[in-house]
Amino acid sequence: MKYKSTLKKELTKKINKYLIITRVKRSISARIISTLITVLIVWFITGNPFMGLSIGGVDMVIKLIVYYIHESIWEKKITKEIRKIKSKFYKNE
Repeated sequence: MKYKSTLKKELTKKINKYLIITRVKRSISARIISTLITVLIVWFITGNPFMGLSIGGVDMVIKLIVYYIHESIWEKKITKEIRKIKSKFYKNE
């Protein structure tokens, strides 16, 4: 029994680490695409590429942080739902 519980904890730890890394990668890739769009729009409107880069840079940092927090909240909700499913499954074993 102890071996099974140790394995379960190790698996949970690895899954959580994977989810964090994946969340960061998704956050970064989404921000790059969104920032490029912002830079191009500002550049097009103002005619100044440096203005586009300045606004795009600030936009990227702020939204990267907000997106990470947003994903973390959703991940907690999903994890809670997964625990409920697992608990029902293990009760039926």
